[in-house]
Amino acid sequence: MPDGQSQRGNERLYRVRLAQGNGGTGMRTLAIVNLKGGVGKTVSAANVAHILATVHHKKVLLVDADKQGSASRYFQVYGEHDGTAALLLADGLDAEAVERAIYRTGYYGLDIITSNLELYAADRALYDRQDADTARVLSSVLDHVRNDYDFCIIDNGPSVDTVTLNVLAAADDVLIPIRPDEFSFSGLLDLVEQVDGVRAAVNPGLTLRGAFFTHWQNRETFAQARRSLEDSGICPVLQTAISYNPKVPESTLEEKPLCVFAPRSWAAIQYKKLTAEYLALTDSGKGKEG
Repeated sequence: MPDGQSQRGNERLYRVRLAQGNGGTGMRTLAIVNLKGGVGKTVSAANVAHILATVHHKKVLLVDADKQGSASRYFQVYGEHDGTAALLLADGLDAEAVERAIYRTGYYGLDIITSNLELYAADRALYDRQDADTARVLSSVLDHVRNDYDFCIIDNGPSVDTVTLNVLAAADDVLIPIRPDEFSFSGLLDLVEQVDGVRAAVNPGLTLRGAFFTHWQNRETFAQARRSLEDSGICPVLQTAISYNPKVPESTLEEKPLCVFAPRSWAAIQYKKLTAEYLALTDSGKGKEG
């Protein structure tokens, strides 16, 4: 377990680095979303965040917006602190309150706002509120740290709820992990419509960068699934795909990023390629924008 990971954000080892800001460029927020479970959202969010911080030397904030707290467990910071839930429910939120909710992961440049089952209560409270700002609470939270980080990566739960609405309203970009089978495809159009709806109503800058395949094993099945999705025109399809690799579940059990647990594995290499492809897409402005 990395040293000092239970200390709060204002005790971070690299506070001087954060105090210098990110050069005024602002923080880019990526939501990794799918309305289905078991497609690799948490593994993808955690490893993209880790690679951005350790390979690309970016300052990264990982936000766990999954009620199961899977990303928090991945970095061994799951516990009683309510993190995302507390911030979504806070009255009179200020920068210090947000800083107190930020924890070190133990990996230089990578911090996390954790989650746990209290996010269920936060979702219900936000739903009951139903005012003009309901969808913008998370965005308001992130406003307090936009000059402290280069990237925010959000791991979202497999559900359509008020928390998901907040995630999409706060994001600049969306990536969708998807398995190459018909059951994963079934909810993709609904998710794309959800993204389109949030863009139209709340967040005009939201860009669907595309879907990427995970858990593929059979090359023929994978190639057929890719062609089918590309031909459908539902959304862009990234070139990088993550093949099935036993190192992925093993790394989850060991609670270590792939580049630490199995740096030479195909999964680690593929996630590096996925991260590089995402960076290239954001630089070139490609993707679905309306």
